[in-house]
Parts: sequence; structure tokens; C-alpha cells
Amino acid sequence: MWTVSRIDEADFGCEERLPGQPLMVLVTIECDDGRECQFECAENWLTIHEIDEGDEWPEDIEAIEADEERLNHMSDWMDNYYDAIEELEE
Repeated sequence: MWTVSRIDEADFGCEERLPGQPLMVLVTIECDDGRECQFECAENWLTIHEIDEGDEWPEDIEAIEADEERLNHMSDWMDNYYDAIEELEE
């Protein structure tokens, strides 16, 4: 289970937010086993979902990472496939 350990204002540096751009926050979530993950998220998304520090993160991070890994693997396979086709055509 992932828990929200911190929510901080995102740093826009010397640049201001663009008109219409949502206010972003830096979310830090921590897993039961001590792993930590940080990412930017729209503040209004957190408000809509009533998520605050100490709350359980609603997304399954491991499933998202597994899906991403599977997509990368499929992409690599397709690249190799196209390379093989090009070699056969030569």
C-alpha cells in the first residue's frame, strides 16, 4: 500500500504558471516496504479526490509500472521485428 507522506508546492522556478495551467504540487508517496516515489500532480485533482497527507494513494503503482514495462518490451520487440524485415528486403 502506498501512503501520501508529503504534498509540497511545485517549483515553477523563475517562470510563472501559464494562463489556464493548473496549480501543480509535488506529491511524495511511500510504500509499506520503505520505497518512495515523487511526482507532480494537479492540486485540484487531489482536492476532487479528497487526498491529503497520510491518506492511501488510490492508484496501484506496481500495476502502472508493470504496464509501462510491458509496453516498453512490446516496443522493443516491434523495433527488432521491423529491423529484421528491412534486412530480409535487402
